[in-house]
Amino acid sequence: MAKNLIGNVDNLSSSFLSRRALRRVTATAALLCSSLFFLLSCDTTVVTPPKPVYFRAAGSSTLQSLFIKLSETYSRAHPQVSFDVTGGGSTLGLELVETGQIEIGLVSWSPQPLDSRLRLVPLGQDAVAIITHPENPLPNLPVATLRDIFNGKVLNWQVIGGSDLAVQVVSREDGSGTRSAFEAAVMDNQPVTPTAVVQPGSQAVVEYVAQNPGAVGYVSAAFADDQVHVVPIEGVLPTFEALQTRQYPLRSDLALVVAQNPPAELEEFLRFVTSPAGRQIIESWQGR
Repeated sequence: MAKNLIGNVDNLSSSFLSRRALRRVTATAALLCSSLFFLLSCDTTVVTPPKPVYFRAAGSSTLQSLFIKLSETYSRAHPQVSFDVTGGGSTLGLELVETGQIEIGLVSWSPQPLDSRLRLVPLGQDAVAIITHPENPLPNLPVATLRDIFNGKVLNWQVIGGSDLAVQVVSREDGSGTRSAFEAAVMDNQPVTPTAVVQPGSQAVVEYVAQNPGAVGYVSAAFADDQVHVVPIEGVLPTFEALQTRQYPLRSDLALVVAQNPPAELEEFLRFVTSPAGRQIIESWQGR
């Protein structure tokens, strides 16, 4: 009887151990299957980063600061696209695009006629502000009087109701789009006086006028700050609203010049520039 009891115990032990072993095997098999499923389901596709793209832009010093804002905003969302931006004047920017040395020309006047291989991407208009020193705060200037000042007929501000100061005209360099816009709107084919001090950009004009009480110059309205006095022209200040309603008479067209069929990456950037997001940047730059 003792032998039978021992035999039963042995059988029970063997059965228990067999069940435990079976459970281990089952668990191990399940683990292996799940691991295999995980490995098979993993996406092993190699993601290739976008190819870097580089565009060169040059031209209007007025437009340069706006273009930098637009390109930097775009590059933050598209880090593979970078831009090199320089000034040089609207005429130079146009020439460099025409000869294929750059991809984007910055112009602050509308070139007429435009090379048939190129196209214009309008950005809007800019006001050309007339500035004087704060010690000579002219309340208003008609366009005809402004013309007489810049062609050298008015030699002292006192003649037209200003301070007793000699007039010092400040103009822009050849090839400047702002100069072309100013001369078209004001000079009526008359030359600017040869005694004018010539400066290479709107910021340089602001700095010169701010340091010389008898000076008068013209700049993009975006550059006119509290260092200088902005003169109303025909009774109108160069505000964003006056520009939009075309009440302010001195205006220049802002645009990009590119090839008729630019690369796809550049075309995408141009869509951004003319989108509501791009328009918001442009209007903020204009001082809206």
